[in-house]
Amino acid sequence: MPAPLPFNSPPWVNAYVIESGEGLLMIDCGTDWEPGREALMRGFAELGLDPAAVHTLVVSHLHPDHVGMASRLVREWGWRFVMHSSAARLVPEYNDTPGYYRRIERIGKAHGAPEAMIAAATSAPRPSYMPLLDPPDHTVDDGDVIDLGGGRRLEVLHTPGHDRAHICLLDNRARVFFSGDHVLPRISPVVMYDGESDVLGEYLDSLRRLVVIGIGITYPAHGTLIDHGGERARQIMLHHDRRLLDMAGLVREGRATAWEVMLRSFRPNLNAIESRLALLETISHLDHLRAVGRIREDVVEGRVFYRV
Repeated sequence: MPAPLPFNSPPWVNAYVIESGEGLLMIDCGTDWEPGREALMRGFAELGLDPAAVHTLVVSHLHPDHVGMASRLVREWGWRFVMHSSAARLVPEYNDTPGYYRRIERIGKAHGAPEAMIAAATSAPRPSYMPLLDPPDHTVDDGDVIDLGGGRRLEVLHTPGHDRAHICLLDNRARVFFSGDHVLPRISPVVMYDGESDVLGEYLDSLRRLVVIGIGITYPAHGTLIDHGGERARQIMLHHDRRLLDMAGLVREGRATAWEVMLRSFRPNLNAIESRLALLETISHLDHLRAVGRIREDVVEGRVFYRV
């Protein structure tokens, strides 16, 4: 059920409903705004299904286009709310917009972003489509299963990178893979530096795992069905390999901040949100290059520079 989103890219999120022995299970739900709510209810009606029959809402990760409507739906319909166990401790962070802006300001200043960009990226109020979130009432970890009845189950794969709490689900009987944002058909999900780990390394490791498993038909959270999910995962890995080579080459030309590398790696004329995401993606690549020993990091008067 495609639920429209209140921004241009991506234009919608795919919410999936699976029939199970006890009723229905839903995967992801979209942002909390009227067009999205109307689209979900219309989708249930077109499928001849009753939202009251849903017993479980599973959300792939803690981004508003996936989890934004969760608290409203859980309160209204009494659904069980399931996410990865790390999401439970990350919900306070998701709810803390001022704290997020302070973190972006620190990262921006340390990595050479201009003051005007930092101000523009940290001045907007919390969007109305992103209300405060209640924590999940049930959590799962890697290797757990969600029982659908009749010997059918969804196998949980923890796939961090795009988000620390990201999970994918594999239908053990149909072998259909629900990839969330981890594998998308035409774009690569943004991999955002968070200052806590080598997030790009985690993302690439998660992609390699899917290649080894050999996932086939894949239902992504955005876009259309992917016939060969494992091959698409391999393509995304190659995309990041090329970006890493490009950024390593830029650093070889001389010591540079992440902002300077970003300006030469991404298209020009990005808006404030796009600049923030591009900077965080750039830092995640440079931090991965540092983590594997291909470049070095110098901190001079609080500013981070990268060099060979």
